[in-house]
Amino acid sequence: MKGPYIKSKNKTSKIMLHLIIALTPIILFSFYKNGIIPYISNRNIIILFRPIIIILVSTLSTTLFELLYVKLFLKEKDLKKYLFDSYSFIPGLFLGLILPINTPVSLVILGSLVASILGKMLFGGFGNNIFNPALIGRLFIISVYASVISSHGGYLNSYEIDTISHSTPLSNASIDSIGTYDILVKPYGNLLNFFIGTIPGAIGETSALLCLIAFIYLTITKTIKWKIPVFYISTVFILTYLVGIFNDLGIWYPLFQILSGGLFFGAVFMATDPVTSPTTIAGQIIYGISLGILTVIFRYLTPYPEGVLTSILTMNMLVPVIDNLCSNRQKKIILPFIVLASLIVVLPFIITSKYKIDEKDPNYSIESKEKIGSNIIYIVTEKGYSSTIKAKITINNSKIKSVEILEQSDSFYEKIIDTNYINKLISEQNNLDNVDTISGVTITSTSLKKMFINTLKDYGDNYER
Repeated sequence: MKGPYIKSKNKTSKIMLHLIIALTPIILFSFYKNGIIPYISNRNIIILFRPIIIILVSTLSTTLFELLYVKLFLKEKDLKKYLFDSYSFIPGLFLGLILPINTPVSLVILGSLVASILGKMLFGGFGNNIFNPALIGRLFIISVYASVISSHGGYLNSYEIDTISHSTPLSNASIDSIGTYDILVKPYGNLLNFFIGTIPGAIGETSALLCLIAFIYLTITKTIKWKIPVFYISTVFILTYLVGIFNDLGIWYPLFQILSGGLFFGAVFMATDPVTSPTTIAGQIIYGISLGILTVIFRYLTPYPEGVLTSILTMNMLVPVIDNLCSNRQKKIILPFIVLASLIVVLPFIITSKYKIDEKDPNYSIESKEKIGSNIIYIVTEKGYSSTIKAKITINNSKIKSVEILEQSDSFYEKIIDTNYINKLISEQNNLDNVDTISGVTITSTSLKKMFINTLKDYGDNYER
């Protein structure tokens, strides 16, 4: 008999109850981090209740959209009974927790529609969906409306915007390649801050501590498949530990990687979804290891710094294949483990060959430089958020005198213009490391800052005497 199956309504109701119990501390922490702390410095009642509003709106929206669907298209008569049997609020609850704090309410409702209808009902409803509905909703919002969310402040709450003025840790890491402790960790405090969850990120994803407590509780109550999160997180740790070793980094580096972003939350709550994950023990191990490998690939070798969402959705498609392979108990099951082990060995070398700490910025290049009188005219490029930024930089007597942007098509560049960021970089060029990035255009503003730093460095190496 092939799965996945949920054996009884009684068992399902207990699973949902345990999930809600495990999520309650995370919801309360998200209210404290994204509501109470910003309210103390801002005294805005909307800011105080914003995380709760987003969670409630998404939860109610998926419930209402599903009820409308079954009423209009499935002609369900007993909506009350359906409501108690379908658990239509669960996708919305999870969606609310994995969205940026500055997601407009209208987009929360639209994402809930996509999660409920496209992610769940079109596949046949509860127990039949191929993909995790909440992740489908988030993917839609982040992919289509990233610029809208960024223009509203992105992942940073108002307190973080005022005090940190940085991107999320993984966005920061994607800009700085391998990075150092001072670049990757110190801007957000220390690793204890990462473990507790007082770092920028999605509403309910940042606290590894609470996710770990939830994992223990859900494992004891036999609510989740514990092998998936264990092998998932362990694989990411091992791979990034090897990358760290090759770059002479300490144990802090793999800890930074597993404590950043939504890895713990995704591993505990999203990857273990009973409907969209393998049922066999071997399948769960293969699934967890594959998720870890994919997450590292996405983080290092693509423009998408998080990797958890795309990894889980990718593996969701392969669950039937994995279950079929592992349920036959043939010798062929050894082959996937050999392939995965080989990838774990080879992948760190591939990553290290692309990114080496203290090397020249791989995203920066000098197309030309020309001396005209006492001026040195540079034509340089730096990789931005969604395009390469090309600029003409004039330096005289070790000072940048003017910058002209020749080419760029970054999605959020208007905010760079509105904030007069380039002139700020020119005026603060003697202290560029301490110039804050701009919330909502963090990657683009960081790229411009690095362009200044790299160009001044080349000038110092070649023209200063």
